[in-house]
Amino acid sequence: MSFEKPFKLSFFSFNVVSVLRIKYITLTIITALILAFFIAIPIYAQQEENRPEYDLIIVRNDDFIDYITVQPYARLLNIPVLPVNPQKLDEKTWAQLYSYIQLGWKKVLIVGNSNAVSKEVEDELLKMGYSVTRIGGDVRTETAEKLAVHFYPQGSKAVVLASALDYGSALAASKFAMEYNLPLLLTLENDLSEHAIAGLNYLKPNLVILVGTGLNETIEVKLKNMGYETYWLGKNVEKPPVSPPEEPSPYRYSLIGAILSLTIALPITLYWAKKKWYSHKIPVEVLTEKERIVVKALIEQGGKVKQEDLPELTGYSRPTVSRIIQELEKKQLVEREKIGKTFIVKLVKEIDLKE
Repeated sequence: MSFEKPFKLSFFSFNVVSVLRIKYITLTIITALILAFFIAIPIYAQQEENRPEYDLIIVRNDDFIDYITVQPYARLLNIPVLPVNPQKLDEKTWAQLYSYIQLGWKKVLIVGNSNAVSKEVEDELLKMGYSVTRIGGDVRTETAEKLAVHFYPQGSKAVVLASALDYGSALAASKFAMEYNLPLLLTLENDLSEHAIAGLNYLKPNLVILVGTGLNETIEVKLKNMGYETYWLGKNVEKPPVSPPEEPSPYRYSLIGAILSLTIALPITLYWAKKKWYSHKIPVEVLTEKERIVVKALIEQGGKVKQEDLPELTGYSRPTVSRIIQELEKKQLVEREKIGKTFIVKLVKEIDLKE
């Protein structure tokens, strides 16, 4: 293929200027290490300074929504969450907290207002010698907003959003936020809550990840109208457009990767990029048997065909073909364009039909 020719030429030219290129790479590596030491570490230190520090998080034990909501931030700080009686500390919990503070862990975060965890519990903690911070709102959506803003004071490129009333969806959202180090906001089932909107305005994300079936589709429409990109976990076929964080290290903020990447020959980079591009095909497993037959017919027709021709190509009736096309549209695999009195069905994603 014509694509391979520049790769071979680049490889040949490497033999001609190998000495100069090796010297250049060596100097680049040394420069990158120096930059990593003097630039990356101060940036990492600044990130750590802006993050709140606690040794323990306390939530009520009679309603687990606060326990679910705070999990991403407990994971962020690597600290435990302790559910307690919201009215008064029992003897066993008191003894646990007393033992905990003996180890020098004194900073406690209480999640919820005084109706969620009473002032009496807070006073008992203060008497033991704990330094107490309380974050909570009048409703759970407000509590979620305040936690997100508190732990991400400089904002976040992505935010996870779930229903405040659907505990299953909130639990899944919490798990996703934990894995990807993202703030979690809660909202109403049929509309964006005022507190979710306030959280989005503060965090200024580019992407909002909706989780679960507890949210109405009008919420996604509203988010798009507000200028946010959206991804619906469990609904979209593609993988989430975010990546899990790397292990904490000062060098994650360095310029080593960017500098060293400039030393790689462009044809080699393009070669691997092309291979990776063609590997990103939609797997056949996302399709039903009938959908596979329709997709196969589309591929055989060059990826575009009149909808009225599909019954003959697939052996299915017109209503059946119409339903299959609608399902493929929901999965964002095909698009329909009306031309005259008929529809042209186009395949918009590359699908690997090999099982």
